[in-house]
Amino acid sequence: MSYAIFRTDKMKSTVIDMCQRHNQRENYYYSNEDIDINKIHLNYDLHNNENINYRDSINMKIKERYTSNKAIRKDAILNIECLITSDTDFFNKIGEDETKRYFKEAYEFVKKEFGEDNINYATVHLDETTPHMHLGVTPLTKDGKLTAKTWLNGKKKLTELQNKFHKHVVNKGFDLERGISSDKTKAKNKRILELKKDTLRELEQLKKELKATKRELNTMSSVLYQNSLELDMVDFKGISRTDFEKLKTTAINSGKIQNEFNRKIELLEKENKELKTINDTLHKELNSSRKLHSILTKNYNIRFDKIKEDYEINTLRKDLFIKDTNDFLKERRLDISFDNYRSEQLYRRMELAEKSKKIKANQQSITKSYSKSLSNNELEL
Repeated sequence: MSYAIFRTDKMKSTVIDMCQRHNQRENYYYSNEDIDINKIHLNYDLHNNENINYRDSINMKIKERYTSNKAIRKDAILNIECLITSDTDFFNKIGEDETKRYFKEAYEFVKKEFGEDNINYATVHLDETTPHMHLGVTPLTKDGKLTAKTWLNGKKKLTELQNKFHKHVVNKGFDLERGISSDKTKAKNKRILELKKDTLRELEQLKKELKATKRELNTMSSVLYQNSLELDMVDFKGISRTDFEKLKTTAINSGKIQNEFNRKIELLEKENKELKTINDTLHKELNSSRKLHSILTKNYNIRFDKIKEDYEINTLRKDLFIKDTNDFLKERRLDISFDNYRSEQLYRRMELAEKSKKIKANQQSITKSYSKSLSNNELEL
């Protein structure tokens, strides 16, 4: 029979960022060998459509709803993370769709118990041996207090919470036993990663030991093969068990180093490919810009030459017109009369400008007097 697992961990400010990186798979490498990097894309969050900043989400909730005048202590519990799971056989038996429904019902349970406004994330991990959900809530009460004790004040409340969860999932059609009580297992408060390891160890110890043994043999075989070590040439009879264990440890460590090196090479190759794509795109854009600049420069030069040519032609026409006019006047001895005419015109223009100036000054004076009169009348009224 499979069990309904619901465990909790209280988190202070110091572990929030580490929790985010683990849950949202933001690290490059993971010490947890159960994580399959090829399945990370299968993970999803029931509460958010995309990755979030845990600290920002928590701080926003506190800013909007925290009512106390007291400053929040540095060691205050800012996040309660619930680990919700069962065992691999259960999830294999119910299938993909029911697995999604199981976590959805668990999410609905936490919304009801802790309040939807308090939830920060509900991340389902399908990239490890056993599907499970990390669900984080900020422990803010309805009256604006920040206290985890409302939900997790001692074993009694935690036991009640686990009983409620078991009853909820059973009522929703899942054939599960209630998880083993911490009173019976004598489990202590541990970090969420430790709780998860303990749960998997309790439920699948034999499978994990077999898997570890196979992994060890495969690693040794791979290392020995890669280094072209001929087993027939090794005199195992003359090697003590201690030396053999050292040799085995060295081979395993070499395999781990080689695997980590290969992962780094893959990441660097991926980054190099992305940079090459970006570089090619920028190179194409640069070439397009250069072509456009060349076309614009060519068009500018053509237009500038045309304007320059028109200006020179018009200037030449003007000069010829003036020359022809002067020659015409001199030939008919009208140049003296023309000069007198120009002088008279200049004098008249000067007189008109002076009259216009006086008229403008008189208008300004009249306008000023009228405005002053209006102001005096308003004061009398």
